Amino acid sequence: MALRYDGNPAQQQSLMTNSQIYTLTDYEDELLKMTLPVMDKLDKFLSEADNATLILLFNDSSRKNHNGLFPNQVDSSSHIFLLVSFGILVVASFMSNIFVCCVIIRNKKMHTVTNMFMLNMAVSDLILVLLNVPLNLARHIMHEWTLGDSLCNLLNYSLMASVYVYSFTLTAIALDRHRVLLYPLHPRITKKKCLIVMFFIWTLSFTLAIPYGVFTEVRHVDIFVAQIQRCISNYPDPSVFWEQYVTVFTITLQYVLPLLIIGLAYCRVVHKLWLRTHLGVVTEVQRTIQINAKRRSIKLLIAVVVVFAICWMPLNLYHILTDFHPDTTVFHYNSTVFFICHWVAVSSTCINSILYCWMNPTFRSQLKPTCCGKPVTRNQFEQEYFDVYLQNVTSRQNVRYCTVNSSSSTDGPRTDRLLTKDFSYKISFKSKLKYNETYL
Repeated sequence: MALRYDGNPAQQQSLMTNSQIYTLTDYEDELLKMTLPVMDKLDKFLSEADNATLILLFNDSSRKNHNGLFPNQVDSSSHIFLLVSFGILVVASFMSNIFVCCVIIRNKKMHTVTNMFMLNMAVSDLILVLLNVPLNLARHIMHEWTLGDSLCNLLNYSLMASVYVYSFTLTAIALDRHRVLLYPLHPRITKKKCLIVMFFIWTLSFTLAIPYGVFTEVRHVDIFVAQIQRCISNYPDPSVFWEQYVTVFTITLQYVLPLLIIGLAYCRVVHKLWLRTHLGVVTEVQRTIQINAKRRSIKLLIAVVVVFAICWMPLNLYHILTDFHPDTTVFHYNSTVFFICHWVAVSSTCINSILYCWMNPTFRSQLKPTCCGKPVTRNQFEQEYFDVYLQNVTSRQNVRYCTVNSSSSTDGPRTDRLLTKDFSYKISFKSKLKYNETYL
């Protein structure tokens, strides 16, 4: 029923008040109708945009309130520092891993099982530093992704595939060292079996990295009146659950399990080396050489575990905190923290090549011939001796000792002369080298 004014002043005041109420109510309804689509659009943008995009936008908008030169100065200095730090790391890792590949490929006599695993790990490290690191830097520096869908899918996929190969190869090396040093009389795996293991490692790594290639894509992010392209992760609903599940699955297979296997294998090796007696040692010089070789090998094994644990721990902890911590205002995406953790993780590609190869006298001896393009100077007899001798010095010495002193030998004097001559020759020819090679 409509209100009508009959000339009463009280009624006039009442009608004016009701009219104001109706007017304000209608205005609020209209305002709500206008703002709801905007709020829905903002909510959709905030839910779909990745943290890197949000921080990039809001940091840029906040910096524009200051001096106009300030944002460019900050961005330029941070980008230069980022490029220089990662550039040094990429060059160092590239040079060390290329050296490993060239030495092993050029010298057929170095195609041993351990060296083939080293070659496998060097290739995965090269993929990481030459493909993933540049793409990651490009995504961070560029405000908009312009490199296409294929490179966006390849960004995280190449990272995880190479990381899986790296971790699984380290595990294979640890198991091989465990078998050789603890069970020296057992037959070692052949080159054919080694190639099968390497093929299995790459196949498994490519398979496990598929989620990172599928769930990473170029998305058109609406920013009110503008639209930009960003290479972001796009997990199915519920996205939070999927992201947490993939994070736990990856950290378990890439870090936790390999670290446990490597640690247990090398702990047994270290324990065995300390308890091993010096049977078959003829002179005090041999005993000193063997003790020094044990110390160096134990230091190397401990260093491998420590480097793997320390280098990959910050990045894994970062992902756990950003994905699982309930307070997103405390632990959220931070480009500075992320790239520091990423730099530490990538540095392992350079450190491992130094630990495994440059601490190995055989690799060091091949540095100059490989760089100068000269052939290997070691003759076939010496190399064949080393190939047999490197399986285990102590066990071979025990066999020689028992053979020489066996009264049942049909050609004892001849065997005695041959073994003594052979053993003395090898001791005089870089005796430290052969002991180092045994434990490496």
